[in-house]
Amino acid sequence: MTLFTNPALPCQRDMFALPDGVAYLDAAYLSPIPIVAAEAGMAAAWVKARPWEMTIGAFYDEVEEARRLAAAMIGADADDIALTAATSYGMSIAAANVPVPAGSAIIMMENEHTSHRYVWYELAEKNGAHVVVAPKPEDNDWTAALIHAIKTSPHPVAVVAGSLVHWFEGVLLDLEAIADASREAGACLVVDGTQWVGALPFDVRRVRPDFLAFATYKFLLGPYRQAFLYADRRWHDAGVTLEHHSWNRIGGEKPDFYLVNKPGFMAGARRFDMGQRSDFATLPATIASLKLLQGWGLSAVAERLAWLNGLIWDMAETRGLIVARPKQPIPHIAILEMGESLGSDAGNRLKAAGVHVTLRGTKMRVSPHVYNDEADIRQLFDNLELRA
Repeated sequence: MTLFTNPALPCQRDMFALPDGVAYLDAAYLSPIPIVAAEAGMAAAWVKARPWEMTIGAFYDEVEEARRLAAAMIGADADDIALTAATSYGMSIAAANVPVPAGSAIIMMENEHTSHRYVWYELAEKNGAHVVVAPKPEDNDWTAALIHAIKTSPHPVAVVAGSLVHWFEGVLLDLEAIADASREAGACLVVDGTQWVGALPFDVRRVRPDFLAFATYKFLLGPYRQAFLYADRRWHDAGVTLEHHSWNRIGGEKPDFYLVNKPGFMAGARRFDMGQRSDFATLPATIASLKLLQGWGLSAVAERLAWLNGLIWDMAETRGLIVARPKQPIPHIAILEMGESLGSDAGNRLKAAGVHVTLRGTKMRVSPHVYNDEADIRQLFDNLELRA
């Protein structure tokens, strides 16, 4: 049954440019940005069109506002957050810092997302280390599977590539338990939060990962090419950055910044900020979206998404679909194993009916957000043609 019968946060469809007849249920792929964010981005694009009107504040003010808002999404402080271009960028920073001795192990889940996979294979090959993949468990208990891989590793564990969700299997993990097991093994914990930050309340202080990377273009309702990186304070004073430029250095905002041969880094995780972080169009759109989420409250957003996903499972079952809910389902994403019931043209048929979900093999991923309501979910199942 659904987890909530009447979520406090009503549907926010009027805040988005969704036309009538479109049931967009694919936030886990790419969410639409709110109208206010689109307007902020368009207005801000004119900053670069009139550079003679700019001040040095254009390179700093919105950067710090975005940093504060992103920190609030995960219970962090602004000093803990760096501005990056993508999840993969944040993972590259993590890989440049975590110690991985020859003969040690990097542990990850089977079928981990590529942005949280490839970098670790490259680092292991470079350092003479091993990648240990926790296979998909028969009972779908990924928490136990990952902890088992940590505790039974034949090699000393250097890094655990973790997450709160398995992005492909639709299962929630106990990230605190995984963090405890990682620390007990003496390993660094690096986390990908792109598929859940903005959809679920989260307190990074309870998990204390070494690094947590998350992009904004999914559940944070932000633009593409904007991401953030949380760095634990152990990395603030001596962490290795990928880029060297004025904006992450002390005095970079001063007109004589070029006179100092090698100034120190700015405080906290700012040392990891990417170059050209002051994107004059992307940042204002990001800020507008984060402010909306902050105004709604992540608990209220999570409640609504859990209610919508409960409706998805309920409707699938009442329509006679043979789908099993995971033992630890993700409250904001429903991944339905459809077996052989999906026709080869199911995706195109749904799009023609105005319904947008992700189909991968035999799985149908449905990921609503605050702009969806019960009618959107009904539209999905009314137009889902299955093989006899």
